[in-house]
Amino acid sequence: MTNEVLLSPMKAIVFTNSSLFLKTANSLAGHVKIVGIAISDQLNYETELTIEWAATQQIPLFIVNKQDLTKGNELENWMADLTANVALVLTFPYKIPQNILNIPQLGFFNFHFSMLPAYKGAAPLFWQLKNGEQGAGLSVHKMTVVVDEGPLVFNQYLSLMAGENYGIAYSRLTQLIMQSIPEIINRISTGHYIEINSDHQESYFGIPKVSDLTINWENHSAAEIENLVNAANPLYQGAITYLGTESIRILEVSPVDGDFNPGTATVGSIFHVDPHHGPMVLTSNKQLLLLNIVSTSDGIFSGKKIYAMGLKAGEQLGESKLNLKI
Repeated sequence: MTNEVLLSPMKAIVFTNSSLFLKTANSLAGHVKIVGIAISDQLNYETELTIEWAATQQIPLFIVNKQDLTKGNELENWMADLTANVALVLTFPYKIPQNILNIPQLGFFNFHFSMLPAYKGAAPLFWQLKNGEQGAGLSVHKMTVVVDEGPLVFNQYLSLMAGENYGIAYSRLTQLIMQSIPEIINRISTGHYIEINSDHQESYFGIPKVSDLTINWENHSAAEIENLVNAANPLYQGAITYLGTESIRILEVSPVDGDFNPGTATVGSIFHVDPHHGPMVLTSNKQLLLLNIVSTSDGIFSGKKIYAMGLKAGEQLGESKLNLKI
């Protein structure tokens, strides 16, 4: 470590592909000098806003494709010219090779929403919510060529609230980043690494597939369905089910208290629906879930509105009834 690094603001390049950077930009800019921003060529609304922000702040921006990472040297030259001390990664879709990781003096540091080494992978917060974990976390680690490996400089647990969805948990973890930036930057600049917490066992989960987002009424319990619904709202537009051939996204549910007799009702059926509550669905463990908010091709509606649109008791939710042939 040189005295120059310690005595002057750390110069950082930010690699990002989402609004996470924009939400934390002011906090970061208060403790590092952002000299460049790299975004992927998988452009979306959030990266368009990042492009606008970079232009407004007169910060150089580089749009990265996989060829830049594996074959070209334009990215290397761009980074070398910026003479940054560190690269900070706040969501980025591409694996970064060793020759790029070596460019900043202090290396690359990734912000990851789990208590590493648990829940490695591209969608840690979704899987923690889906699996009914009581908490998530923020980990910041020095990157290696192995995904979500490398020594930790920061690791803090965040308890999840009952009924918390993806959007709320994401916002709270973003706030945790902003609150922790001074400590994180200090640890990076001084090379202060921490021990991995042995209470959190190593695990890896990939990007959710359609099957991971789909409710299995015959097997999922009421609690598992509620967890999936919360995990899928809003990033994945809700948990998937079907009413006949129409795809429906469920965005919010709540358990129904009280005793009832399911009789001969089938799992996944609308057991009861009325104008005061909306539809209640029978689950595999003989509990009822109230559908509070659903999304269809016609819009996003409350359960009460769905009742008014004609949903009736006895109608069945489940897999698509389309007879698809390959």
